Amino acid sequence: MPLIALLPDIHAHLAALTAVVGEVERLGAERIVCCGDIVGYGMEPAACVRMLRERGATSVLGNHEAMMLLAMRQPSQVPSREASRNNPVWNGIHRALEELDEGEVSWLASLPRVLEIPGAIVAHAALHGGEGWPYLLDSKHARLTLDLMKRQGHAIGFFGHTHRQEWFSLPGDPANEPKETSGFQLEDGVAYAVTTGSVGRPRGSNPNPTWTLWDSERKVFEFRSAEVQEQAQHNPDRSA
Repeated sequence: MPLIALLPDIHAHLAALTAVVGEVERLGAERIVCCGDIVGYGMEPAACVRMLRERGATSVLGNHEAMMLLAMRQPSQVPSREASRNNPVWNGIHRALEELDEGEVSWLASLPRVLEIPGAIVAHAALHGGEGWPYLLDSKHARLTLDLMKRQGHAIGFFGHTHRQEWFSLPGDPANEPKETSGFQLEDGVAYAVTTGSVGRPRGSNPNPTWTLWDSERKVFEFRSAEVQEQAQHNPDRSA
């Protein structure tokens, strides 16, 4: 089974994405799966989308892609380009609409909310919450998603959105702590919700681009980071 690289929250940061893709290729991962928010905030949305598509990456829809599609389809429902110049969220959305070509927009519009990969599922935000984009911030927030995963028979889910690398399992599961050897070894009968980090806008103590490697055959996930000369900016704001 191939190694799968999970790339979360790229946010149009080409230097960070280039550094991570270099690490992915060095480690021999055969597949790239993005955890949403390829666009937004950053200056190079089209270049990031092109790099991913050239490497055959798949992705789930993120809230920034959803906002971009809303701005395209219902422009009266969002701030105008001029009104967004001092708003980093909407400014990034309008930049994406200006730079992406029709094929790139169509590719983003086709992305699913949830994607099944070998041994796992992938989504941008929590599985519970309907059309909203709930964050998996702690065990309390993760519980409803973990309950859904167990009912659906998923041992592990990989998520973006929080820009942090953390994992959660249900209280009372047979083992509440994955074994960390060269990565985290899953325990049988336990469901894990894993937030995979952020390529373009990491939060927390590590300023470098962060991502996650999944080996479905060994049932091991590993938190990874990459170094880039142009450091991804720290952003504590969780609003989007």
